[in-house]
Amino acid sequence: VHQSRTFLRRHLCRTDASDMTGVEFEEPVKSMETKKPSMLEFMGLAGNFGHLNLSDPFDVKKRRSTYITEIRAGMTFLAMAYILPVNSGMLSLVIPGKREELVCATALAAFCGCWLMGILSNYPFMLAPGMGTNAFFTFTICLGRGLPYEAAFAAVFVAGCIFILLSITGLRTLMIRLFPEGVKESIGAGVGLFLCFIAFQSSEGMGLSVADPATLVTLNSLSPSNYDSAKLWLSIAVLCVTATLFAAKVPGAPLMGILFGTAICWIEGFCRGPEHSVFGYPFGTDGDRSANGFHIYVPTSIVAAPSLTGLSGSLWNGFHAAVDPATAATFWTAVATFCYTDLLDSSGTFFAVAKVAGLTDKRGNLPLARQNMAYLADAIAALIGSMLGVSTVATFAESTAGVADGAKTGLASLVTGTCFLLAIPIAPVVSAVPPLASGPILCLLGALMCSSVRGIDWDDYQEAMPAFVAMVTMPFTFSIGYGIIAGLLLWIAIQLLLAPLRLWRKEDPLMRCKALWAGVFLEGIEEGDTPLGEKDTDLPSESSLPHEIP
Repeated sequence: VHQSRTFLRRHLCRTDASDMTGVEFEEPVKSMETKKPSMLEFMGLAGNFGHLNLSDPFDVKKRRSTYITEIRAGMTFLAMAYILPVNSGMLSLVIPGKREELVCATALAAFCGCWLMGILSNYPFMLAPGMGTNAFFTFTICLGRGLPYEAAFAAVFVAGCIFILLSITGLRTLMIRLFPEGVKESIGAGVGLFLCFIAFQSSEGMGLSVADPATLVTLNSLSPSNYDSAKLWLSIAVLCVTATLFAAKVPGAPLMGILFGTAICWIEGFCRGPEHSVFGYPFGTDGDRSANGFHIYVPTSIVAAPSLTGLSGSLWNGFHAAVDPATAATFWTAVATFCYTDLLDSSGTFFAVAKVAGLTDKRGNLPLARQNMAYLADAIAALIGSMLGVSTVATFAESTAGVADGAKTGLASLVTGTCFLLAIPIAPVVSAVPPLASGPILCLLGALMCSSVRGIDWDDYQEAMPAFVAMVTMPFTFSIGYGIIAGLLLWIAIQLLLAPLRLWRKEDPLMRCKALWAGVFLEGIEEGDTPLGEKDTDLPSESSLPHEIP
């Protein structure tokens, strides 16, 4: 008889009746205390604003955190600061001459999104214009299909309205809660691998991976003869230093790692200048200073005058594209794409980050009242972003940087948002944080997020196989949404193909589907001062263990 608690948990949680044969219980096993949510909660119309109090603002003490920890964790916005130069640079391809205005709009959109999330939901989720959607906005919609950028902003606005509609009708909650357990548990690890893949690339990462015609990717050369090797070795040094700080449990490890790499890069750049620096970007130029876009990461100035002239409100000139026969198809295709990518990407990020922070219940769900407000904040942020003049604002996977530093409340989101606001006049300084400093942090955050695979029952292939497919599809397709879709489709296919076999065995062919539907309308009860994610409620008590397991 295998007596380990892990073994017992796996066998006690089987849903197939055949797995329970021969097991006798002294009393029914209760997996966790649950309650049925109110109709207003499930419809997305009820929120929980108990964190807005004077005795314990943002429930910092209740969630066993400290104000210093939350503020320090919010300062890890430097892991997201790359979005300022990257988003403005990308969108400037279709909005020429507005680079500084786009930096201002990006920072303002991130500020609004983070503050909405922190105040409404009290979750440490950070928001900013999404990297995937800004590429789709620029290269597919505007450059590829010729839709004016004003019309593209209008499409983002319409998508934001649909997000709000899905949130207040409860459809968004229903869709997410119908995720199978294995797929839901794998989202965190998939997002972690996705972050690691970004960290290995040369655009906003360490540059360890380069294209190869035979194997698709290969390791970049670390030889001194390769001009890029200096950046690679410094990235590896930042990785090792930050990993050591994590291992030593030093508070603020991600922020220290970013500051360490940035300081070395700036000092070298100031001392040697662009003509002799070994940290020149982009990768692949072999140090050719005449190459297009060659630059080094050092602040060129300290302050910049914020302005939104000619950008804010430009979407109102683009709504005609929705009914123009020449552009209507492209417009509504863009709306649909923005909808499903933000719906799946943001929801996946919500659960992945909340799981790491210990804020979910044992079913992997977020408390409905706060989840409603998180979805609403995400939707309103998308609306505000389109009016300011940026692509879809979404929850960033880099929120894990704050969670890894101890963030558990929305106070960290407020600090991050404030940092983005303060970054507007000092945008040249913040934009000079080099990828060699932020890339290694993303890699290590990926390692932290992969811990979610412990919640997958790898002996239950009905859950394990879709979980694995969802997890690996995210980095290989560079999309969190595609990974979730792949896992869901495989789970559905397995259930359909198993139905005849279950009928032949005289079992319910839809047993898993019914169990999943029944769990949609239950949520864990948050007791005392302990977040649900910190309680060991998925294991049976000693008195309820079976006498024997065949």
